Amino acid sequence: MREPVGQDEYGSANPFDPDDLTTLNVMGPGVASNDFEKYAVAVIIVFGALVIGGLMAATLALGHRNGFLYALGGATAAWISGNALLLDRPRIYALFVGIAAVMLIASTITLVI
Repeated sequence: MREPVGQDEYGSANPFDPDDLTTLNVMGPGVASNDFEKYAVAVIIVFGALVIGGLMAATLALGHRNGFLYALGGATAAWISGNALLLDRPRIYALFVGIAAVMLIASTITLVI
C-alpha cells in the first residue's frame, strides 16, 4: 500500500511524487515564487485609506461639508474598486479608481478654496 506522502522504496519521503505532477502543473508556476504584488497592493490600500481618512478629518475639522461628502464618496468608490479587484474585474476597477480620484480631487479643491 502506498503512503500518501509519496515514499520511495527505502521509506524516505519524496516531495516530488511522479503521480502528483498533473496536480502540480494545475497549480501553476507561482506556487513557490515570491509574490510581491500582494504586499504592494496592501501598502497602496493602507496608505490610500490614511490619505482619504486624513482628507475626511481635515474637511470635518474645518467645517467643509461638501469636501467631506466628496471624500466620503471617494472612499466608497475606492472600497468598491477593491471589491472589483478581488472579483477580477479590471474595467470596473479602473472605472471606480477614476471616480475615486475625481471625487478626492474635488474634495481637495473644496478644502483649499
